[in-house]
Amino acid sequence: MTRMGAETSRVGELFGTRREKFAASSETVNAVGMSAVKGYSAMRVLFGAVFLLDGTLKWVLFEQGTMQSTVQSFGYSVLSSNWMLFGGLVALGETMGGLLLVLGLFQRPAAIWSATIMLSIWTVGGFGGAYVLGTGWSFVGYTDPGGDLMLALAFVVLIFSPYAYSLASRLRLRDRWAGASFGRKLLRFLVT
Repeated sequence: MTRMGAETSRVGELFGTRREKFAASSETVNAVGMSAVKGYSAMRVLFGAVFLLDGTLKWVLFEQGTMQSTVQSFGYSVLSSNWMLFGGLVALGETMGGLLLVLGLFQRPAAIWSATIMLSIWTVGGFGGAYVLGTGWSFVGYTDPGGDLMLALAFVVLIFSPYAYSLASRLRLRDRWAGASFGRKLLRFLVT
């Protein structure tokens, strides 16, 4: 029995008290959590910058006069007849979505809008090349779902990521619109 008591005290020396173990584990969780928040914030800024650049390049297509041929290359008559409207909406959506993601303001609506744009382009473009207008589905050599889908999925992740290290957190917008009403909750969701 004395041997058992000695072993129990040895285990207590190695692992400490429950309170010490809890403090050590919560410090680890906090450190890992902060690393994840920093990673999500870096992802938000990186993909926002990519989308901002992509939107800026759409305006260059307008300037060069090649936006019409770009939109018409999708092969849909609705797009071809309204090429300026669709090209302008995509350019504006990508530019504003990228800018808002880089700033970290209205992160969730910007991520939702950006994911919708990229999924739409991916779908209209034939699901990354698997569907050819006029011939149907063609999976021959189809190994890449396309960058549009990958970017859309990155934006879907950003819808649910934390808003730390952003303009919304710097301005403490969640604190300013505190309250239990549905309108306040919706506002907090949209702004951060």
